[in-house]
Amino acid sequence: MDSPHPRPDRKAAGPELESGSHVAVIGGGPAGSFFSYFLLDGAQRIDIDVHVDLFEPRDFVLPAPLGCNMCGGIMSESLVQMLAVEGINLPSTVVQRGIDSYVLHTDIGSARIDTPLHEKRIAAVHRGSGPRDIKKIKWASLDGYLQGLAVEKGARLVRERVDGFSWQDGRPQIKTRGGSPVAYDFVAVAVGVNSGVLKLFQGLVPGYQPPRATKTFICEFQLGSETIERYLGSSMHVFLLNMPRLEFAAIIPKGDYVTVCLLGDDL
Repeated sequence: MDSPHPRPDRKAAGPELESGSHVAVIGGGPAGSFFSYFLLDGAQRIDIDVHVDLFEPRDFVLPAPLGCNMCGGIMSESLVQMLAVEGINLPSTVVQRGIDSYVLHTDIGSARIDTPLHEKRIAAVHRGSGPRDIKKIKWASLDGYLQGLAVEKGARLVRERVDGFSWQDGRPQIKTRGGSPVAYDFVAVAVGVNSGVLKLFQGLVPGYQPPRATKTFICEFQLGSETIERYLGSSMHVFLLNMPRLEFAAIIPKGDYVTVCLLGDDL
């Protein structure tokens, strides 16, 4: 008897992984590590053996640009809660400061937006082990911690930069500097919008369009924990001001530092 609800065509629905499938994940930041972790976790739950290679040339143990992907470094309350549901609780070594409120500054005044019950569920973090001028490493990297979870789950960390992408008999294959192309059953790309890796897919992936981007300036200043507590407290300060070229600004307290983010044109 035919089913009243026919099964969708597997090819039309997309690739289907099975035991022995090889997956490449380009980019070992939070997105790449999350993808690797939950892919392996899901595969283990349905008892299939999937092999994951996680490509990331940066070493997140290092401070400054060598170990940092550069961003504001804020994890929202909803994301922190969703991770907790999955059994992933960020350690105190990763969270430089718990944020309990946003303070919004505009041309007509300021407003404070508190979290429910004033709980510090919003996490301010460093992507590496700290800024360029740090004298002693006191905190752990968010990216490094999440990457470690993916490796513990079974991902193989490859500290090489991907510089080539092509197709072989309908399968994607990638190449690293000095290496030969390797074919995979599935490739996931988890890199920033300004990464040079994205240029590899132009003209090779049907319908791919590079993302549009706006200029961002990010800098970290060492003010000391006492000064930060006195003037900023546990609040992230957001600025929506009527200033030429400036769309958005934020000051984010973290440990002994504050991160200043500016978003706009020709900054």
